[in-house]
Amino acid sequence: MSQVEEQNFVVGIFGDNFELRQLIGQSLGAPGTKSDLLFFNRLDIALNHVFCAITPVDYPDKIKPFLQALSISNIHILVIDLENGLNATIGEILVGLDLYHSLFNTKVLAVIDNINSKTEWKLAEIKAKLTTILKTTSLNDTEIIEIRHKEDYAKLKMKIVELGSEIKEPPSINNVKTKVLIDHAFPVKGIGTVILGVVKEGTISAGQMVEIVGYEDMNRKVIIRSIQKQDRVFKTAQVGDRVGLALKGNISPEDVDRGNLIASQGMFVNEKKINAIVQVNKFYVPNGGTVKPSDGIQYFGMVDLKMSPLKFESGEEIKPGASGNVVLHFEKKLYHDGTGLKGIITELNKFNGKLRILGFFHQVM
Repeated sequence: MSQVEEQNFVVGIFGDNFELRQLIGQSLGAPGTKSDLLFFNRLDIALNHVFCAITPVDYPDKIKPFLQALSISNIHILVIDLENGLNATIGEILVGLDLYHSLFNTKVLAVIDNINSKTEWKLAEIKAKLTTILKTTSLNDTEIIEIRHKEDYAKLKMKIVELGSEIKEPPSINNVKTKVLIDHAFPVKGIGTVILGVVKEGTISAGQMVEIVGYEDMNRKVIIRSIQKQDRVFKTAQVGDRVGLALKGNISPEDVDRGNLIASQGMFVNEKKINAIVQVNKFYVPNGGTVKPSDGIQYFGMVDLKMSPLKFESGEEIKPGASGNVVLHFEKKLYHDGTGLKGIITELNKFNGKLRILGFFHQVM
């Protein structure tokens, strides 16, 4: 029997019950790095695949790690606690899942968990309501899976493999751009600075000279000393791989955070002021009924994993569900590969039951 080609599946797990999210994460991998994001990782020998799962620790209080977990992963799992049902937190998660599916072609699964003798009576109603809601979004073909027994976690894992295989892209010799999203950086004795991240574009090779971009001043040039995937050494990594990269150069862990990218030399440019089209989500409720310059709200733009305060400097007033042409001014430099900035606009205030995700923007070049 031929060997199954190894694939990496990077899965975001979202819901209002952290314990249920942890159980799904543990079914996919062993708990790993934990900060405002908790990672689970495993090389599944039987399937010959690598699973990396991420869940935001402090969500829904803090929305930033939720959005960053959405950006890192390309398979998203919505976990509904049957006891809690459909609430404002699940609503905000659905808006985020819908946005990323529309913009970045991510895949989504819905899971109903905590099904027991006390909650079973709710199941049919919650499932019907969720199906109706999904039909109003781009997620109308999302499969709903019930978790009742230990065996159901194995079924969920196989569904993840099925979805991940659909979005797997073969390496392209024409894609010379390297882009790695960084989620953590730390020192290793005898090696130096090591970063953990996911390859989002192109390939990366041991010995390759790259730039760390995302700074307000000069980019930093470093060499990839070595590459590890799930504690194994490789010469190269490609799109979808979660990697540990040992860096050679004048760089310390304190110099690197999620605002940085590892990228091909000279390929990425920065912007602070752009002409953009902004689409306001139909469920977002702005002050005064429209999003407009000087509306008194502090918004933030996120591109990849970097977030910056922004101002609507000028342009059209935009109603929920509509789009408009505006000038956006970012406090910090945001980076793109020459094709223009594309990202999410959000508020960062503590969750109070109100949707914080305004919508998305893309630069008019």
